[in-house]
Amino acid sequence: MSIDHDQIFKQLIEAFFREFTELFFPAEARLINFAKVEFVRDELFTDVKRGRHKRLDLVVKVGLKKGGEKFILVHVEFEASRKQSDFPKRMFQYFCQLFLRHDTEIIPVAVFTDDAVWRKPVSNRYQLQLRSRKIVDFEYELIKLKNLNYRRYLKSSNPLAYALVAKMGYNRKERARLKADFLRLILGAKIDPARRSLLVDFIETYMTLTQEETKEFNSVVASERKYKRVEEMITTYEQEGIKKGRTKGKQEDLILLLEKRFGKLKPATKRKIGQIDSSKELESLLLSAVDAKSLDDLDW
Repeated sequence: MSIDHDQIFKQLIEAFFREFTELFFPAEARLINFAKVEFVRDELFTDVKRGRHKRLDLVVKVGLKKGGEKFILVHVEFEASRKQSDFPKRMFQYFCQLFLRHDTEIIPVAVFTDDAVWRKPVSNRYQLQLRSRKIVDFEYELIKLKNLNYRRYLKSSNPLAYALVAKMGYNRKERARLKADFLRLILGAKIDPARRSLLVDFIETYMTLTQEETKEFNSVVASERKYKRVEEMITTYEQEGIKKGRTKGKQEDLILLLEKRFGKLKPATKRKIGQIDSSKELESLLLSAVDAKSLDDLDW
């Protein structure tokens, strides 16, 4: 299954928006009133020339500490590759449409999440000029995670940094121990369990280990006391994984049985089954499905 990188990063930065701005834009963060933050949903960019619509990745409306009712926008685009040669121009076009709609200051940001080592950097500027006359000189913030040194960010007290280091530059040979260190820092951060889970999931997504690396990782967390919480977390995750695996298996068995008896199920019915996380309820439905004459006979 392919990874939806944009969605993963969007979810993470939404949950850690304050940490994101404080990590990469500390001067601007000091001006923002984080009690007045609103995520603007479904902000569409219209490409009139091509007749296409593009949903902007993340647009945030933020108040200012000394701005009264005034607000500004933070616009973030997440890019998993540098294939689009006209990217700086697109960022300018997004900026123009956002400004026309909201008539306020905008902080435009592009976060490149790819693992490639760039021989030539992507420009963070777009210029319009006629001969020697400069008409527009637009700049946006460009963050290329792979070009950042993870060591600098491990010194931070910012919990978001402990997850983003998984996409930064480090020695592959140190991968197993680094993963243990990143998880140790996340588990020690003073944040709520839901947000901590997002950071752990991010590490698990972007630091998958080979069989040999997994052996080294398990040896590291088992041999040093400072990794005790990491070892405890692994045990919990393994138990939850086994439980989820069993539940998913029963969901698949139920769908297979129902389709064998009543034909192809509607997507809504499959989603309904997928939302059942009770093993006992699934077992009961499996028994009912054997004798049911129709889907309506099932006790949902």
